[in-house]
Amino acid sequence: MSGLIKLGCAVADVYHRYHEIHGELFGASYFRRVIDAVRGRHGRAYTQLVQTLNELQGELATLEPQISDPATDEPVTGIDRKLRQALLEYTQHLVRAINDLENICANLEQDDVAYRRPRADGRSRFTADKLNYDHQLSELERLGTRLEKLFANY
Repeated sequence: MSGLIKLGCAVADVYHRYHEIHGELFGASYFRRVIDAVRGRHGRAYTQLVQTLNELQGELATLEPQISDPATDEPVTGIDRKLRQALLEYTQHLVRAINDLENICANLEQDDVAYRRPRADGRSRFTADKLNYDHQLSELERLGTRLEKLFANY
């Protein structure tokens, strides 16, 4: 198995763990979190999410140098370079998405009610951050589709 494929699998593993947190925060259990927040029991759960997201960022920080500067004796082809560049770009966007989600969780942990309170423009800080996060997710999805096509032809 190629080292590049192993790196791709490692990045995919980080993505899946990140996506579980995304689903927990914005999926069906979201309403449970809102109820818990109203009851004042939200801090511990958000703290755990922030910690896990921070750990995932650390894993990606370890993987990034391996992706960008391979230490290999294998011959490098054009598709290898293209795939490596796409994986690096995807990894960098995944880091940004995880960071955005971590910031949302940290703000919810700090003061859920104030973070969701509408400002003068009618939007809350949460809504503005969620829109930025959604934009990051769209870009991540686009890059992921491109990466899947490259891996399929590898």
